[in-house]
Amino acid sequence: MLHLRLPRALRVLAPALLLPLLVLAHPAPTAEAGPAQMPGVQMVEAWPDVEFKEPVDVASPKDKSGLVFVVEQKGTIQALRKYRGAGAVPKPSLFLDIRSKVYARSQGGLLSLAFHPKYASNRLFYVSYTAKNASAGPGGLAFKLVIAEFRGNGTKADPRSERTLLEIPKANAQHQAGGIRFGPDGMLYIGVGDAKEPDAAQNPRSLYGKMLRIDPTTRSNGAYGIPTGNPWPKVRGVRPEIWGFGLRNPWRFGWDMQGRLITMEPGTTGPQSREWLMEVKYGGNHGWPYMEGTRRLKAPAKPKTFVPPSFEIVRGGGDGTAGVGGTVYRGDRIKGLRGKYVFGDYMRGEVYCIDLVTQGSGKNARVVGRNHRMLGECPEFAGLGTDAQGEMYFCANDLGLVFTLAPDA
Repeated sequence: MLHLRLPRALRVLAPALLLPLLVLAHPAPTAEAGPAQMPGVQMVEAWPDVEFKEPVDVASPKDKSGLVFVVEQKGTIQALRKYRGAGAVPKPSLFLDIRSKVYARSQGGLLSLAFHPKYASNRLFYVSYTAKNASAGPGGLAFKLVIAEFRGNGTKADPRSERTLLEIPKANAQHQAGGIRFGPDGMLYIGVGDAKEPDAAQNPRSLYGKMLRIDPTTRSNGAYGIPTGNPWPKVRGVRPEIWGFGLRNPWRFGWDMQGRLITMEPGTTGPQSREWLMEVKYGGNHGWPYMEGTRRLKAPAKPKTFVPPSFEIVRGGGDGTAGVGGTVYRGDRIKGLRGKYVFGDYMRGEVYCIDLVTQGSGKNARVVGRNHRMLGECPEFAGLGTDAQGEMYFCANDLGLVFTLAPDA
C-alpha cells in the first residue's frame, strides 16, 4: 500500500548556477476540491474482474504487440492485451518477477516501468524499485532506490538480464518518487523524492528532490551517459544528472503537446495545505521546501527565484490529499479530452483533467492550468500510464483494479 505524503528538505544551490528563471510574481490559478464532472466520459474497469496485486504503474512499448504491462508494487509485472468491451477478457501473463530483490515497504516496492523508444529492435526496458541496502552499516541508510535495465521478449522478460544503472541510498520509506519515463528527446527522466532528508531538495550534491535526465544506453558516466544539454554536466559540486531541483515528490509526470515536462506535487497537511501542478524547467529551482505552491513556508537565506506553479488546489481542511501527476491524453476514444493534462489525488481517489495554456512569451512564458474538471473515481489512485495508442489506464492500488476511460453515452 502506498502512502504518498509527509515532510521536506532544503539547501541552497550556488547563485552562480542559477539560470534566468521565472520569478514567482503572479499567483497560479487556484481551485478548491470538487470540480464539475466532464461530460461524455466515464471510468470503467480496463479488464473486468481481473484483480492485480497493488498496481502502481502501466506502460506499453512502441511496437505492434498490442500488449499493456501492469506494474505490481510487490515486485511483478503482468502483460495483457487490450480490452474494449467485446469478447473474452484477456488474462494476465507474468512478464517479470523480481520479488526476491524488491523491498516493498510503505512507499517502496517496484515503482515504475519505461520501455526504450527502440524496444521493438533492442528489447530494452527499465524499472525503478527499492531494495535493501546490504552495504549499510550500523546507523547507515537502510535501503536504496534502484534504476535497472532488463531485456524482454514478447510476454516474458529475463530477470537474469538485469543491469543496474543507478542506486540512490535511502534512509526511510517515504517520498521515494521513483517515476521513470522516456522523454520526447529519447532520454530517460527519473523523478527522485526528497526522502524527508534535511537540505536535500536544494543541495546540488544530492539526488534527492530532483528530476534527473540520463542516457541509459551509453556508458560515459559509468553505467549510463550524461546527455548533451543537461544544465550542469561538468560543474564541480553539482551532480551532472540533475535536470531540475527543488522538488518534493515527483512521483508521476509526463509531457504536454508542446513537449513541456509537467508533474504534480503533494503538499503538507493543515488548513492552508495545497497540491500543485508544476512545469519542471531546465535548470529550474522549483521552490521546495521554501514554497508549497504559491504558499511561502520559509524564507531562503538568500533571495532566490523559483519556477512558479501552474495550478494549485487548496483543500481547506488539508488532510486526506496527495496529488499524483500524469500526462496529456493523446488517445482517440474521448475526443473532447485530447490534449488535456490528466492527473489525480491518491487519498481522495479522484482523477481530473485540465487545460494547459501558455501565458506570456519568450523567457517570461509559463504554463497555466485552466478548466479543472473531474473525470471519475479511482480509489487510492497511484498513477496512470498509456498504451501505444495513447489511451490511459489508472491504478487503484489497494483495490487491485486498473481502470480506463470510455465514452459515456
